[in-house]
Amino acid sequence: MKPKFNLYTIPGQVYYAYSRKIILRGVDGIVFVADSQADRMTENLDSLMDLERNLIDDGLTLQKFPWVLQYNKRDLPRSLPVTELNDKLNFNKVPVVEAVAAKGVGVLETLKAAIYGVVGQVQKVI
Repeated sequence: MKPKFNLYTIPGQVYYAYSRKIILRGVDGIVFVADSQADRMTENLDSLMDLERNLIDDGLTLQKFPWVLQYNKRDLPRSLPVTELNDKLNFNKVPVVEAVAAKGVGVLETLKAAIYGVVGQVQKVI
């Protein structure tokens, strides 16, 4: 087999809800990028629940789907501790990567974790 990966980014704002629904059709893995700042938790949770609803509409669920959580903006002073982020967002105990994406920190590690998750899922099916 020769794997091929296509990467798409989807903004979390409500305005892009329909675009997210279309792009999520047929995906094999997801990286959910959460903003680590305390005042962004509501938006993180809203986006995560929207993601779950979209997957359910396609007969999937985050519980049985390869995905990775990237906690971005770890360099900012109002970033929550990883333990608190995990308590609120990582209810499925998926892989977590801390990142400062603007500086490239954690980006490659996130991509690798997503690839491992997708390949692992494919190997279960084969």
